[in-house]
Amino acid sequence: MSSVAISGNAGGTGILTITSPNTSSNYTLTLPTASGTVALTSNIPSATIQIQPISASVAASALTISASALNLDFRSTTLGSGTVTTVSGTPANLVISSGSTLGTVNATASRIVVLALNNAGTIELAAVNISGGNQLDETNLISTTAEGGAGAADSANVIYSTTARTSVAYRVIGYIESTQATAGTWATAPSTIQGYGGQALNAMSSLGYGQTYSAPTRALTTTYYNTTGKPITCVIVGSSGVGNFGSLSVSINGATAFIFAQSQNSSGTVACSGTFIVPANASYIVTANNIALGSWNELR
Repeated sequence: MSSVAISGNAGGTGILTITSPNTSSNYTLTLPTASGTVALTSNIPSATIQIQPISASVAASALTISASALNLDFRSTTLGSGTVTTVSGTPANLVISSGSTLGTVNATASRIVVLALNNAGTIELAAVNISGGNQLDETNLISTTAEGGAGAADSANVIYSTTARTSVAYRVIGYIESTQATAGTWATAPSTIQGYGGQALNAMSSLGYGQTYSAPTRALTTTYYNTTGKPITCVIVGSSGVGNFGSLSVSINGATAFIFAQSQNSSGTVACSGTFIVPANASYIVTANNIALGSWNELR
């Protein structure tokens, strides 16, 4: 009959206690017939409770994204199946080459989402600009485009990886925030590197979540960009002189989306105001006809 031995370690002073649960049932612990280490884990998937370890650095005008050893649960690539596959490993680095902007804008803060892909049992890294508005709630499959290494990965709504992948399961494992003086020239170290997991961007991408009203410096006939990764709401107020008909026109992504008008008046100035929503990654510009801008506030 085999024997079971518990051996202490002379290098430590801690006491390891084995405590039975409050149960009337019998349980059997069966050890594998192989040498090695048996790891004990909780019945809660580690991928949902651990902050994932990621890092990012800049050198030679390129951005290098890396992750330490990962142990992640991925959904099935068959959307009609609830099967979960657990994959472990340390992924190769992902390099965003010099000249690749990922759709970021000069001197404007950006947030780059870091993804882990399940490529047939191997974990690979991918990245996408959150302002692209992609669905990243981990309930879908994604396809990626090869970064290419030639400085041409320039779209905010495209997910980039070292090698292009089609319809793969993924996990959100973190994000990187940075501001580069020249988009695509990765010279300034990220201001924030945050690892996480478990549908992290689902609520973060919704209107109103984590947003506050502010009065940014805005002017008429100037194009601005929503790089926040979620919709923003703009509230504008203007006024016209006595006897004038006035209007404010809002264009989003180059197309007229809203026109706010006021009737002609003869007794004094009349306010012309309006509220509009700007989708993620959209450009927006307000032009005026016989209107002077009074205030501009944004929920962002």
